[in-house]
Amino acid sequence: MLVILSPSKTQSFSAYCAKISTNPRFKNKTNEIVTVLKNLSQDELTGFMSVSQKLGAESYKNIQQFQHNPSVETTKQAIFAYTGEVFSKINAQFFNDHELNFCQSHFRILSGLYGILRPFDLIQPYRLEMASKLNIRNTNTLTQFWKNDITDSLNKDEMNVIINLASKEYVKPIRLDQLKAKFISIQFKEKKNDELKVIGIFAKQARGRMIHYMVKNHLYNPEQLKDFKTDGYFFNPSISSEYNWVFTRG
Repeated sequence: MLVILSPSKTQSFSAYCAKISTNPRFKNKTNEIVTVLKNLSQDELTGFMSVSQKLGAESYKNIQQFQHNPSVETTKQAIFAYTGEVFSKINAQFFNDHELNFCQSHFRILSGLYGILRPFDLIQPYRLEMASKLNIRNTNTLTQFWKNDITDSLNKDEMNVIINLASKEYVKPIRLDQLKAKFISIQFKEKKNDELKVIGIFAKQARGRMIHYMVKNHLYNPEQLKDFKTDGYFFNPSISSEYNWVFTRG
């Protein structure tokens, strides 16, 4: 079983990280993207990213300082660098070595800049979404740019089942018809006014808690995920299907 998840926009490069590290699989393609972005002015980059002037200035600085062959001091393992809702609930800093190795084998993080990452892969500070429109290598979006690489990488991991805990934006580059593994998406829904809805922040937190649950219980069989009952969620078979599992609460 292999689990895919989205990165987070927020990152930290000052807190705890493990001693073990690996290199991203597609460093050369990452460097191609960075080369294009480095040619943009700060105003152009801010407009391209559709962010505030403050975030634009920070992103411009990160891109200009981005190194093709970075030192360990300027990088951090992906699972510790990302700090968004999903990753804060994963709580990887409290995993032991065996649990961290489980993460490395069974989790993949999709990224607009790096394509696909293993948890121990070293990354540098960046802000770049998969949906970004960028003319590079005869493609005009990062979704197109990464299509073959992400799909091929997932197939090379040789897992029978892929559990999708990523957002729709980050799933788009995957050629589902070419995947060798069974692809199961998981949703978390809240009951509100007699309706079941996906509420973004709660869904992200639940994804992180499910990953934490998988690691702590060393789950290898997807069917075991149906026993996940953290924070009041439970597997709801009445609105689930073979390829779309729904957990509800409320």
